[in-house]
Amino acid sequence: MDQRETKIREIQEKIERAINGDNWNEINEELTEKRTGWYEKNKGDLALEGSEVRKAYTLFLLEYLKIDPGEAPIVHEDETRIVWRSVNWCPVIEACERGGFDTREVCKYGWERSVQAMIEKINPRLRFSRNYDRIRPHTDYCEEEIELTPK
Repeated sequence: MDQRETKIREIQEKIERAINGDNWNEINEELTEKRTGWYEKNKGDLALEGSEVRKAYTLFLLEYLKIDPGEAPIVHEDETRIVWRSVNWCPVIEACERGGFDTREVCKYGWERSVQAMIEKINPRLRFSRNYDRIRPHTDYCEEEIELTPK
């Protein structure tokens, strides 16, 4: 079994446990620890430039997830908000499709908090969100954004 297949199966099992127990804490805690730990280990080597929202986009998508910028094209950017449309391969989407789970629920309850915790390392005023009307497989992309909230 290849790495992608193993990852999909692991995620599918975690989603099943979360849904059956109505408890997303295992996923949130594991991902938050993994992502913030990675940041702490690598922060000295990161070359994050631009606005706070651009730094957060670069940190999460390009540095941590290693997504090609062409797979997460930016559709809006200013000093306080950046919006992109992800089309990259995603094991969570694969696991949801196989298990019959709704990505709108799974991504919101299981995968959002850890991204938030990671980008807050740059600036606690940064907020990550997804447009759940524009999320795969219901559309061709997942629309996500990071906003810098007022003080």
